[in-house]
Amino acid sequence: MLRWHQYILSIIILIGLFCVSSIAAAQGKTLQSEIDQNSLSVESPTLISAGIMSALEGGSLNNLKFYDAPGMKAFYESRGSEPVWIQNSFFGQKKTKAILSVLENSWTHGLNPNQYHTNEIRQLMDEAKGADRFQLDLVISDALVRYGRDMSAMRVNPKRIGQRSRYWRTPLRGIDILDYVAGSSDVKSAMQNMAPKGKLYKKLQEELNRLYQTPATEKGESFKVNVKGLIRPGANNKAVLRIRNRMGYKAESAPQGAYYYDDELARAVMAFQKSHSLKPDGIVGRQTVKLMNITREDKINQVLANLERLRWVEQSKPNRYIMVNVPSATLWAVENEKVKIEMPVVVGRPKRPTNIFSTQVTGIRYNPTWTVPPTIKRDDYLPKLRENPYYLSDRGIELVEDGMTVDPGEIDWNSKTWSEVNAMRMIQGSGRGNPLGQVRFLMNNPFNIYLHDTTTKSYFKRSNRALSSGCIRLEKPIELADFVLSPNPDWSSSKRDSILQRGKLREIRAQEPLPVYILYQTVWLGERNQIIYGADIYGHDTRLIKALLEIDGVAVPTAPKSTKTAQIN
Repeated sequence: MLRWHQYILSIIILIGLFCVSSIAAAQGKTLQSEIDQNSLSVESPTLISAGIMSALEGGSLNNLKFYDAPGMKAFYESRGSEPVWIQNSFFGQKKTKAILSVLENSWTHGLNPNQYHTNEIRQLMDEAKGADRFQLDLVISDALVRYGRDMSAMRVNPKRIGQRSRYWRTPLRGIDILDYVAGSSDVKSAMQNMAPKGKLYKKLQEELNRLYQTPATEKGESFKVNVKGLIRPGANNKAVLRIRNRMGYKAESAPQGAYYYDDELARAVMAFQKSHSLKPDGIVGRQTVKLMNITREDKINQVLANLERLRWVEQSKPNRYIMVNVPSATLWAVENEKVKIEMPVVVGRPKRPTNIFSTQVTGIRYNPTWTVPPTIKRDDYLPKLRENPYYLSDRGIELVEDGMTVDPGEIDWNSKTWSEVNAMRMIQGSGRGNPLGQVRFLMNNPFNIYLHDTTTKSYFKRSNRALSSGCIRLEKPIELADFVLSPNPDWSSSKRDSILQRGKLREIRAQEPLPVYILYQTVWLGERNQIIYGADIYGHDTRLIKALLEIDGVAVPTAPKSTKTAQIN
């Protein structure tokens, strides 16, 4: 009996040992699995970090050369050389998709989404796994650097378009762009905040979206208007038929014939002229015809050029500044974001254009003398002096050579070289005949361009005010001078009147120098915030669009975007 019990006990012990062994083996496998997984979780970040730093030190990834490898390297080093945009979480995927969405819609700013690796990012999002994830992270970072840089400064070579970069925004640094976006809880908003905030920029984006939706055969564009001379209301002219079509009228609707310029058509033309800042007189001439013949493609290029230039301007402006738009020949004095003074101005004619730049008004010169600038000296006065040596004397202009006043009649002007003539100073004293009038604004720049009064007041009534030799003539110079000097504690209207009455040259320094932005915007907003297409008087739009196309800087959306759904950033 005892032996039987021992036998049963032995079996139980064997079964127990087998179970313990099995459990231990299972636990061993589980433990080994955990060790393997922990090894992977330790190794993968190491591989990813190594891949990131290796690529950045080499300055490229596969065929992609980083725009700012040092900036990206500093950015990743400050974050432990770990991925920033690609994370194994729902929120990480959401961030990546948000970045891609803004990049794909960069066409709404007149940019080219292909410049920001949108196709590559979308492909890598589907393919990247494990240690390969660092590639996607780096591609996104490079795309953000390029996008932020393009949104903050001039994209083309300034010499290519006759500009100087020092007058415009300095592009954001790569590390600052990445830090800004990475530090935001909403990357989409952070990227959108890089764009200009002004009303005109937003309106131009909306207009670009509208134009891309509009078929190329927009109503009336196929009817090009050709006019010789002027066509006035009441005239009969074959060109009236084209004008009628361009204004949206059918030939059969004309009671007195399709070639007769009737009152109803004249009212439509006047409304068209007014909406484009032309004198609404109903007379169809060169300027009106030019605007009538603008095509959809012309408008798209014009909007693209104007979006581009708006991004060059410093966005954080002071409380007080002056702005001049050369194509519209208009000046605004702004204080606390409100327009205090608005006036028409006269700007340079096409052969003597007003330069586009920014500077400061440092003071006012009352009762100024006028020193003839080189352009006028060479092109206007020298030919006259060769005909009449006393041409300067007749105009009250003094000739100074080597610091001494000389008699122009004693000079053989035909034998003088240009360098010799240029070394002479031609100075007109203060007074009514002085072309600078009573006020000149002191503003340092290498172009010898400044704001000033004028004796030719009738020019301000014209619709085309590109008539000067480059400087900007003011309709209300006294009022603008008071605006500049208003922070001076001892300044008053009575002091100003006293200075003007004396008629002697006097300079008053501005206690607070005032920034001046001289811009070239051929599309602007009218009184009702409507888009107005102006003339490209100096051809700057044409040159800029050509330069952008050379760098593949513009892309047309692959399909028309709906106004309701297109993302206007």
